[in-house]
Amino acid sequence: MAQAERELTPYTSPSHFFGAELRHWRRMRALSQAQLGSQVFCSGHLIGRIEKAERRATPDLVARLDTVLSTGGALARLLPTAEPRPAAPADTASADADDPVVPEEGLGWCPTPAATVASVTGLWRADMRRRSVIGSAWLAFALAEPIGRWLLDSVDGDVQSADGRRVGQADVDALWTMCGSFADADRQLGGGYARGTLIHFADQVMAPLLEGAYTESVGRRLFAAAARLCDIAGFMCFDSGHQGLGQRYLIQALRMAKISGDVALGAHILVDMAMQAHHLRQPHQAVALSEAGVTTARRSGSASTLARCHAMHSRALASQGDARGSDEALNRAEWALDHAAPDDEPVWIRFFTAQQLAAESMYAAADLGRGEHVRRHAATALGAVGGMQRRHVLATATLAGSYLSVPGGRGEADVDQACRVLDDVLPTVGSLTSVRALTAVNDIRIRLAPYAARPSVQRLEQALRHSAATA
Repeated sequence: MAQAERELTPYTSPSHFFGAELRHWRRMRALSQAQLGSQVFCSGHLIGRIEKAERRATPDLVARLDTVLSTGGALARLLPTAEPRPAAPADTASADADDPVVPEEGLGWCPTPAATVASVTGLWRADMRRRSVIGSAWLAFALAEPIGRWLLDSVDGDVQSADGRRVGQADVDALWTMCGSFADADRQLGGGYARGTLIHFADQVMAPLLEGAYTESVGRRLFAAAARLCDIAGFMCFDSGHQGLGQRYLIQALRMAKISGDVALGAHILVDMAMQAHHLRQPHQAVALSEAGVTTARRSGSASTLARCHAMHSRALASQGDARGSDEALNRAEWALDHAAPDDEPVWIRFFTAQQLAAESMYAAADLGRGEHVRRHAATALGAVGGMQRRHVLATATLAGSYLSVPGGRGEADVDQACRVLDDVLPTVGSLTSVRALTAVNDIRIRLAPYAARPSVQRLEQALRHSAATA
């Protein structure tokens, strides 16, 4: 009797996502691992290990898999996003002696601003020059210290620096301008679009400023801008599937927010960390992080930040099946957003509008299996896109999924409607560099697999292949 296949975790890393995509195509073609292996001239055991991200497929093998599975080249396009193999000892020997890479890079909460600068600039440079940190794992135990230190430590007392080039307010203003540009690119095109450019900017521009000379007041504002840039980098990594690296950037962002004294920004970063934990299906960590965000946002003076924290808390509780707690948190989010004055809010939270809250409500309802609630919020969430292409895809996939969920097994899934809904965003999917968005669409495709003979499902698959091929 064949052994049941192990459940995959496509959210963990690009290699895991590649493996889940391979399994999806294999199942669509009704092939066992052994049958597929025989057709591409390898063992079924190797196919299984690739699906579980225990082995990487070579480009030649991927080309054969695309041909046999008739994917239209989908697997070959995913291969460059998978983590590189660790550098061989010979490569390590040629590295700069003053730029070591250590597994713990970026995970610690540094004791001083100077140590924090050394940690975060080291992380940027490791990302730029080695890239071995890209494949690092997301670690639940690494969250305890940052949460506790953020909530309990006082703001650092001495920030000024006397060494290096003089840094002024004009430098800080330019950094905030760049933060806005990078955040816009992330929301519209996905985390993989400008991540490399952001890290290059951080290494070449931000690092020298942090290592420069500045007064106490300029230093606080400089660390706030650096925290925001690091937060965006972390979110881009999370969105593009580099989970361990994203966690490291987010921890360092939170540490710099503490140095800056920017409470609202710290709450915002905590919610980004909670969103990553939720995406990785770590509900306990998502609840803890979102609760820390709510606690922080209550003393921040930013109603929009508080609304976003409550909304993420609602999603985290929903993922645990706590419907009552989720509903209460969502009501608090609505109340806070109603009391927000957008023009007085920090520029980085102004994206959190009623439309964004409606999308968050959809996600919480989906986690609770409330299809009707998902559809109720969809009209607001899927209004004018306004440069939020990724959100549009995520919310649309959530709406499509609501037509495939039948509470209590009563009635039939509306497969044709799910396909019609998802078909609307296929051109957008082809232009995004977001593993989250691709995963959301792929989840619906997997749920549609039992209906592969339906004309609507076949048309959707054909349109999806065309969209990917022209991206």
